[in-house]
Amino acid sequence: MDLGTLEKNASSSSRTDSFTVENNSKFDMSFKCSTPSGYKVSAPSSISANSSATVTVELLSSNGVGTYNRSLDMSVSFKDGDGQPYSFSTKLYAEVVEKGYALAADPASKDLGKLKEGYSEKEAKEKEVTVSIQNKGASSVRMDGVKGNDHFTVTAVGDDYETLKNGEKASYKIVPKQGLAVGTYTDTITFLTRENTNATFKATVVIEKKLDPLTVEPNPLDFGVAEEGYAALTQKTVTVKNNTDYAIRLNQPTSYSYEISLLSQTSLPAGSSATFTIRPRTGLPANLYDGVVEVYGSSNDNTLAAKLNVKFSVNRPAGPSTFSDVAAGSTFAADIAYVSQKGLMSGKGGGLFKPQESITRGQLVTILYRLEGQPAVSGAGFPDVAAGSYCEKAVKWAAANGITAGGKDGLFRPNDSITREQLATFLYRYNNYKGYVVAKQADLSAFSDSGSVASYAKDALSWANGTGLVNGTSDGRLNPSGGATRGQAAAILHRFCVSIGR
Repeated sequence: MDLGTLEKNASSSSRTDSFTVENNSKFDMSFKCSTPSGYKVSAPSSISANSSATVTVELLSSNGVGTYNRSLDMSVSFKDGDGQPYSFSTKLYAEVVEKGYALAADPASKDLGKLKEGYSEKEAKEKEVTVSIQNKGASSVRMDGVKGNDHFTVTAVGDDYETLKNGEKASYKIVPKQGLAVGTYTDTITFLTRENTNATFKATVVIEKKLDPLTVEPNPLDFGVAEEGYAALTQKTVTVKNNTDYAIRLNQPTSYSYEISLLSQTSLPAGSSATFTIRPRTGLPANLYDGVVEVYGSSNDNTLAAKLNVKFSVNRPAGPSTFSDVAAGSTFAADIAYVSQKGLMSGKGGGLFKPQESITRGQLVTILYRLEGQPAVSGAGFPDVAAGSYCEKAVKWAAANGITAGGKDGLFRPNDSITREQLATFLYRYNNYKGYVVAKQADLSAFSDSGSVASYAKDALSWANGTGLVNGTSDGRLNPSGGATRGQAAAILHRFCVSIGR
């Protein structure tokens, strides 16, 4: 017995059907029926010999939307017969739908997960979800587009304007649109019909910021402003994160101006972190120490890098000077005080330092010799460096340790004013002689006169500029052949001693 598809709360007559049971024997019989769930059954308790009776089946009006597929079981036995009971059954079927028009989306909502900023079309496609729109109503509907899909692309699997009879479905593919910025997007997508009924589906996707393979946090780090002579500053902890899906090995970061602890670990599995502490070195002279600490990692042939931006500034305090021609708080006052106190440079007599006077090649080598502690010397000198002169031992020491080779003519020329590139070269060779770390060298092509740097001085001047010892001029030049004053030499030596040669 098939009652067909019925609207919810349909009339009693449309919910009722019947069938006939015939007793073809010569005996009266008793008759029993089951009562299937959701149905009401009316039937006689007995049927006379050679007669028939009607069994009425009614789907209960209280039934909600759904399918009612049941079995009606019956049994009979004959009076004065053999007394043997007989059983038989019939199937009952009915479907109850909403009255008129009704649509439903399956699923009703879906979290499509996360995508990284700048995701590809293929990556978006991997988040695709299929939504089925089913006609749950008694009447047919015709699909008529979608709205509310501001951040998702909706594509019909079949006809965009498909007609759906009761129970039929239309399918749609839904993917995130390309180019969504970082954020969380939730759209309530409405599937429309020409009969002004609809179904809704809620879609959510999260677009995460795309991280570099290797990152450092916090970034930047600002240590503020201190005055020369400051005490050791508080260390700050930096976290290095491996954002890849493979293991990497970290290199220990270094810096001339900042103290950096050893990494907590150098082997980083995918997604893991390491830490180190950092703070400005104590004793830095007045200057701006804004810069970059680079953290490198590697995996097979891949080299990864993260840049930690650090900021720190040292001010020069006002105070008296031991030289009458060096005013307190003047440009080179702190530098001159440092080198004079360390015994690296002395005055010119009469209580004068003469900071604007040129410094010579012999004087600069003598300063480095003093910095080294004036060790015993041996070996040949240069013919133009007189025996017993103030710089004789210093020049011999410098020649013996690769700090100077003199000119092509075999002369040293101790009384010549030193040039900026010569000063950088002396310091660079002394740095290498001491075995100090050579920092990443600067790109000199940014200076308009970089082509005029002598070949022997290119690496040295690149190093000196990269470490902040020798800076460019105000007009954007290196001025490699320009002279250096005693005040400038004091400043450069001060920086070298406190930030490199410690």
